[in-house]
Amino acid sequence: RNTNERTPFNTWKEWSYATDENGQSYYWEKWERITGDELGQGLRLAMRKKKQVPSREGCDDAILVAVGDHFNYIVGRQFLDLHTRYGDASNTVELVDLAIQNGDRDTAISYLSLAGGHGTISSGWKIDCALQPWQHGKSVFDCLQCNTCNEEVKVIGSSNVGCIPWEVLIGNDSWDVYECSLSREKLQQLFLSRKMSKL
Repeated sequence: RNTNERTPFNTWKEWSYATDENGQSYYWEKWERITGDELGQGLRLAMRKKKQVPSREGCDDAILVAVGDHFNYIVGRQFLDLHTRYGDASNTVELVDLAIQNGDRDTAISYLSLAGGHGTISSGWKIDCALQPWQHGKSVFDCLQCNTCNEEVKVIGSSNVGCIPWEVLIGNDSWDVYECSLSREKLQQLFLSRKMSKL
């Protein structure tokens, strides 16, 4: 129980909506705040890459979320629409196994190409934990660019309105801003400075 109503909880349980015949939740998750999240009162940012025509070089979907000093990212699989060859596969593991058995490396790789990780803004937007260990220590912007090797990040949109009409360009890729607790100018400064302490 939180005795100070002004201070957010530091740990909490989240119960499943689904219940068994006795009304008990099937599972629960324990959540805990981590150092640097500013109790959710500081930086909050949510962006999603705009949909593009899928290509062999490009990724179709990506999300970047930041709270306080922490960010998480995920880059969607690079589907090549070759999965229709394996209509008998009942799940992704089976589909990848069938593709490998048939020497279809492109389809197997497209289903194993999911990327994601975590990092801190104060480190210069460096990744400290990723699905692919070789991404550790890299700038998140390197991992989010699917169609370019240019690390330029630019915020576009009117500063007189909320963040919804804003767009962020990471290299040549365009991203929609769904939520941002900063002004457009401060968000641009955050991307340019790569240092949280300058805000």
